[in-house]
Amino acid sequence: MTEPTPPTGGRRRVAQAAGRRPSAVTVLAVVIPLLTVAALALVRPAATPPTSFAASDAALDRVTAVCPPRLPGAEALRIGNTGLGSGELALRVGRDEETETLTGGVAARTERAPVVVNGTGELAPGLVAIRSGAGSAIGCAEPAPERWFTGLGASAEHASTLTLVNPDRGPAVADVTVWDGSGLVDVPALRGVRVPGGGSTSFDLSAVAPNRDALAVRVAVSRGRLASSVVDVVDPVGRARPVREWLPGQAAPATTSYVVGVGSAPAQRTLTLANPGDSEERVEIKLVSGDSEFAPSGLEEVTLPPASVSEVDLGGVLRGRTARGVQALRLEATGPVTASLRIRTPADLALAAAGSTVESQTGTALPGGPKRLVVTGMSAPGVLVLQAWDAEGEEVVRERRVEIDPGTARPVNLPDAAVLALVRLERSTAVVSVEASGGGLSTLPLEQLETTSQVPDVRPAQR
Repeated sequence: MTEPTPPTGGRRRVAQAAGRRPSAVTVLAVVIPLLTVAALALVRPAATPPTSFAASDAALDRVTAVCPPRLPGAEALRIGNTGLGSGELALRVGRDEETETLTGGVAARTERAPVVVNGTGELAPGLVAIRSGAGSAIGCAEPAPERWFTGLGASAEHASTLTLVNPDRGPAVADVTVWDGSGLVDVPALRGVRVPGGGSTSFDLSAVAPNRDALAVRVAVSRGRLASSVVDVVDPVGRARPVREWLPGQAAPATTSYVVGVGSAPAQRTLTLANPGDSEERVEIKLVSGDSEFAPSGLEEVTLPPASVSEVDLGGVLRGRTARGVQALRLEATGPVTASLRIRTPADLALAAAGSTVESQTGTALPGGPKRLVVTGMSAPGVLVLQAWDAEGEEVVRERRVEIDPGTARPVNLPDAAVLALVRLERSTAVVSVEASGGGLSTLPLEQLETTSQVPDVRPAQR
């Protein structure tokens, strides 16, 4: 029997379909999206032009130093330039325009009124000035947008006077905030204080904000430039004569700070701490000697309520063997605080404040008589390099190198004849102060000496 032949039409159609190539439309439908994705991957969006530019450094070509009004007997002004430049400085004494000539980097004069010293050109970098006399001394500071003072008084026995000096021709405005032992103090007379161009304004706190507590003050300048200073007067009940001294300011509250200027003579020593924040803070107090930092027995941690000021009596700690060799206090706080130390003897008043950190160099004009540098708060082992000059511009200390170590306070004596000093730090930062003891103890915290200024980069707006 003959087998049936299977149909072949379906097999032919399958072979034809398998051999057929994709159509052009199909290829384009696949290739075009792939090419589009690849092209998009290669395209980068245009960079957004920056809207702000960092400031650049330029040589410092203008510096202003403001010396406060004199204290009785403190009429001597010493002006210097750590670059030993010579030339003419523009001065404003009270409201009078005058000049002073630097010769070999030094100059001196006697004035009772506030003095504004303006250095330009080569005389600007390294310009320093000081007012001193009768056992008192204060550095002539540059105008600052903010300044803090701690340990002021506003009572009959302890009173302070705040002075604001405007070094410019236009008016300046500042707000002064006051704290006492329980919180902020409302003082309408110190809000929106306007100081006319070239003028000065003083406030006796016992008149505008009478208070028996210790006070802290913040001066915030909202318009123009102002230099602020404080004179502290202690007038005890009885026959003892009143004593007065300038209270150094502090740049800003800090969590770690050093107060240099403990002194060695028997005296009443009171540490004043201020907490301007809205949280409770705790402060540990350590003593710093030439060998170490240590917490003395019997001195407990201090608790500061929010927005408050507190006094700590250190008389029982800073005496006898415990105080031997102590040069400074170290304050470790859980939050930013300000601090000052008041040292009171029957014949003298000395005031010290927390100093700022010197990054590389600092300089100062110096009062006459015995004096020394005290260096503490070192960040690492390093070297202090000291130079000093006398009133004739002659070098009396030539590149003296002193090794400094963390956890210690190193005193460095200065010649009595020195009237100008330059301090450089190598491989470390530190807190540097001058202690002058001629006729009475005075402490001068030193700040970083700037030789360059920041020039803003201003360009037309992009449209």
